[in-house]
Amino acid sequence: MTPERHRQIGELYHSALALAPEERLAFLEKVSAGDADLLHEVQSLLTAHAVAGSFIAAPAFARTAATSLVVGHRFAHYEVLAPLGMGGMGEVYRARDRKLGREVAIKILPRSFSADPGRRARFDREARLLAALNHPHIGAIYGVEDIDGIGALVLELIEGDTLADRLERGPIPVSEALNIARQIGDALEAAQDRGIIHRDLKPANIKITPEGVVKVIDFGLAKAGVDDTTSHNLSQSPTVTVSGRRDGVIVGTAAYMSPEQARGKPVDKRTDVWSFGCVLYEMLTGRVAFEGDTVSDTLAAILGREPDWSALQTPASLRRLLQRCLEKDPRRRLHDIADARIEIEDIISEAAGTSADETAVNPRRQSAGLRWSLAAVVTLVTVVALTWSLQTARQAQTALPRISRLTMASSGTAALGIAKTRSLTITPDGTRVLYVGSNNQLFVRALDRLDATAIFTGAAPLNWVFVSPDGQWAGFAEARVLKKVALSGGPAATIARAGLTIGATWAPDDTIIFATPDPATGLRRVSAGGGEVTVLTRPAQASGELHHLWPEMLPGGRAVLFTITATTGGLGAAQVAVLDLATGRYTVVVRGGSHAHYVASGHLVYTAEGTLRAVPFDLAQLETRGMPVTVLPRVVTTPEGAGDFAVAADGTLAYVDAPGATSAAARTLVWVDRQGREEPLGAPPRPYFHPRVSPDGNRVAVAIEDQENDIWVWDLARRTLDRLTFGRAPDFGPVWTPDGRRLVFFSEREGWAGLQWQPADGPGNAEKLTTGGPPSGVTPDGAYVIFGAGGNQDLMMLALDGTRRVQPLLQTPSVERNGVVSPDGRWLAYESDRAGQFEIYVGPFPHASEGQWQISKTGGTRPLWAPSGQELFYVRPDGALMAVPVDPHGGRWSAGSPAKVLEGPYVTRSLRDKRTYDMSTDGKRFLVVKQPPNQAAPQIV
Repeated sequence: MTPERHRQIGELYHSALALAPEERLAFLEKVSAGDADLLHEVQSLLTAHAVAGSFIAAPAFARTAATSLVVGHRFAHYEVLAPLGMGGMGEVYRARDRKLGREVAIKILPRSFSADPGRRARFDREARLLAALNHPHIGAIYGVEDIDGIGALVLELIEGDTLADRLERGPIPVSEALNIARQIGDALEAAQDRGIIHRDLKPANIKITPEGVVKVIDFGLAKAGVDDTTSHNLSQSPTVTVSGRRDGVIVGTAAYMSPEQARGKPVDKRTDVWSFGCVLYEMLTGRVAFEGDTVSDTLAAILGREPDWSALQTPASLRRLLQRCLEKDPRRRLHDIADARIEIEDIISEAAGTSADETAVNPRRQSAGLRWSLAAVVTLVTVVALTWSLQTARQAQTALPRISRLTMASSGTAALGIAKTRSLTITPDGTRVLYVGSNNQLFVRALDRLDATAIFTGAAPLNWVFVSPDGQWAGFAEARVLKKVALSGGPAATIARAGLTIGATWAPDDTIIFATPDPATGLRRVSAGGGEVTVLTRPAQASGELHHLWPEMLPGGRAVLFTITATTGGLGAAQVAVLDLATGRYTVVVRGGSHAHYVASGHLVYTAEGTLRAVPFDLAQLETRGMPVTVLPRVVTTPEGAGDFAVAADGTLAYVDAPGATSAAARTLVWVDRQGREEPLGAPPRPYFHPRVSPDGNRVAVAIEDQENDIWVWDLARRTLDRLTFGRAPDFGPVWTPDGRRLVFFSEREGWAGLQWQPADGPGNAEKLTTGGPPSGVTPDGAYVIFGAGGNQDLMMLALDGTRRVQPLLQTPSVERNGVVSPDGRWLAYESDRAGQFEIYVGPFPHASEGQWQISKTGGTRPLWAPSGQELFYVRPDGALMAVPVDPHGGRWSAGSPAKVLEGPYVTRSLRDKRTYDMSTDGKRFLVVKQPPNQAAPQIV
């Protein structure tokens, strides 16, 4: 193409761009004078511009008014040495900083854009963004200059090839690709931490220095967060190539666009996760993930096709990571680049630790075939000495440990690996294992005995079993009460009404340090004999800390390990910290892990992404040393990140393995009638909890407890599942207002725990109502919402008339919760532990304290009224659904005897004590969450 042709195309392109879209075709047909090729070239440029919504990476001939510098040109104290290249937003030159004696890169804005206030503002914004990103893997900015009215950025001069140059030589070895990807992820994570999205990540914007250091460049198209007021009128789309390929090489950005970006929809940090996945795929395969001969073909591939996964010759964990990055639905895509970076670091660490792992004992392999029965299930017990397997440095001098292999008699059906809480522990001397079995029983089994002994039977689910330092007492939480019982048997003693316990440990000074999900306080301490509860830590909410959980004592009683969960980032953002009990200060020792224990070999073992890992730990300095290695490839882990394992002082490890356990993600929503006939709703399998049928019976609100922990709505007619709330902090316990227009729910967003509500017809701004526990219902007239307060021990009412007035409904020394008002507004049903176990009670509303009738006989929780008001339902401790006939027409309370109406593989209880079933508006069917049966019994290893 001749220079004159270049000029002609460029002039027509810019002239047409200045016109309204509907005027451009007529203008071009007129001025092209029948030159079909000219018309086609300009229309191609304009089409690409329309797809991108912004300035395109047009060929150089389309930039007729660019300000080109010449070699030797001087301005300020800079001297131009050579041109480096051109991009969609300017030209880049090598220059010398004569004042500091260093070489730099100078990026200038084309003159034709300098007069455009919008484009100049975009250029200035690039300078501010780059200045905010002082990071070793991000190209730095040194200053902003003006050259004869033209803006210029003074940038770090980065020697070396771009990743695009490197890819021209073919695919990159896995180890090298992972190292590059880790550095890219580190750079993007730093940007996202500042609320900045790159939005144009591609191999051409990634430099690799001769030393192998990765630098992400060209944040000129980045979009600041929602608080960036300078960018709200600027286009947020990246450059798009006119032709998809030239000489077999991708020459633009379309191939790296996320589906939402390609559709012109608003984007967030998940669009960088997609582009990162495209880049990593290309590094590993040597080919782009989504290919096309034109922009349209490329975008069609992005929107409608999957990458060729067969081209990947990589570990399964790396393939899974790529699949999560390249989910077309951003709701299912990996939400944070930090999670991808952590996953890559783990893959690197596992590869580096392979030889060490091969020399260590594999507990699962050692214990194959050794089983003992728990009633109808087969349970394997093998005690493995962990200490020697971690002492790599002293391996040559250490004798191999003795492996204990035991066959034990039946002791009842175990509930291992099913609960959301830790269900077992081991005594410090490694001789006895304690675990939670069926029917809320706590068992102890000595490793030299053939049977297990039930030392406690509770009226409510048990969790967080822990042992005293002398091995004589077991501590545990029953519902919201912290208790202890002697391992030799006897009555249990109450230590404290602690609220929902999320981890506890017994200190050498006979105090117990425990944690609850209350974000206002972190770790707490109480004497093992009972007494005043004191606060040890408070989450730094301003720094993104959400909870302090799962304390574990370190030897000597000087310090305690615990886990910091984050308001954003999910499990990948969790950190293990150590609290110095003398000073009250804590420091982070492990990032991306949780629920750590100390092992006498001088290691911390902790959970990370469903695995058990170990890292050397200096007990004197309270800090980690060296790199972590994987000890177990799989350990049962709660959704919050706690591992179902324990380590004795002698290094003996006991853990739960559930090879056949069904994930909570496989749960389904089903209708079931009183004869047990089921009808699936059709909603896809998810970890569902707390389903609630709308007042008109057309929708179901439900909590989904995954990494996002949000509330979703299933439309029964349209058969669509729509996300209602957004955020990493938990949202759960939805209840409908009687008009069906709003949902009230509990949320822990931004370190604030309490009730919020928002419209039920789609995502919107949630409105805070009051602090307190989860809601249990709204009165039939819509005047009040009933909720828990005081650690969910009392029942309160919040006025929904705009005053936000809170008044007590029922306050006693006992725990009262899950209050629901009858359809006629006359009666309040609730659960209370006043009789020593939770039972269902009814009293007049709103004066429940003036008369109370016990409804259940052998324990009961989670009451629900039938729409007719003629039945009251509740859940028995074994999970069966009970019904009580009610006469709603008499002047006094009148009810019949409870009768079982439903049982089966249904989730009727949950850790958060909320009701996980509901009823159809016609009262004929129950809405339940169905858990598929386990394929094999969990095992204690």
